[in-house]
Amino acid sequence: MTAARDLLAYVHVMKTGGQTMCDILRQSFPGRHCDLQAEGVANADDLRFAARCYPRLRSVAGHGVVPLGALGRDGWRVRYFMFAREPLARCVSHYQYRRNKDERSDFEPWLERNSNYLTRFLCRGRADRELARVVPDAARAIEAIDRHVGFVGLQERFDESLVMLARWVGDPDFDPAYRARNVARSGTVRGGILSDPRLVELIREHHREDDKVYRHVCDVVYPRQVAAYGPTLAADLDALRARLQAPQTRVVAR
Repeated sequence: MTAARDLLAYVHVMKTGGQTMCDILRQSFPGRHCDLQAEGVANADDLRFAARCYPRLRSVAGHGVVPLGALGRDGWRVRYFMFAREPLARCVSHYQYRRNKDERSDFEPWLERNSNYLTRFLCRGRADRELARVVPDAARAIEAIDRHVGFVGLQERFDESLVMLARWVGDPDFDPAYRARNVARSGTVRGGILSDPRLVELIREHHREDDKVYRHVCDVVYPRQVAAYGPTLAADLDALRARLQAPQTRVVAR
């Protein structure tokens, strides 16, 4: 019987430092990383195709990679990890990104379609093709994290999260040094939204479930990971930052 192969699966939530994280994986595992371009939720067929293209496959990433999907077949031991971000900041950054790219809708109709994005994302199962049709259920999303996601970083503490992620990955080829990607050059859209108290409150109303999930990560999951890492975290963080190329734009809430 063939032994199971470890596969790192990055759950790429929009505007949580994802492009930077994907670059880290590509640079750490050249010829062994695949960005899955799945229609809807990535499944065993998508992984099987990727493995044919990359015989020594070590990591995958993508917006279709979700903990309640169906990647863990064909002898793979899938190790999911992800990053979370404060819902208000993530939402505004998401809209600014889409608006600067191709979005033509005003903010409020867009917000209606993208409410509780993180929770919907984590609640998707193998049959869910359209994110907008998924019912946001914070309890189910939290269960998905607790049962299936081995590591959760915080975008607001990106460098520190990378230090802990490197130990969790446990592969000497994994190198967390990075240069930030996909950082907005202009904050005009973001500033206009955040300067309007009515819109800020509207965002919060549309992310009640996301706030529950985020609070669980901040209050339970992340502190547990910090405690497990031990007393060298601050020194290891300084060591990573000393390696980052200057000038370095930090991955921060934008």
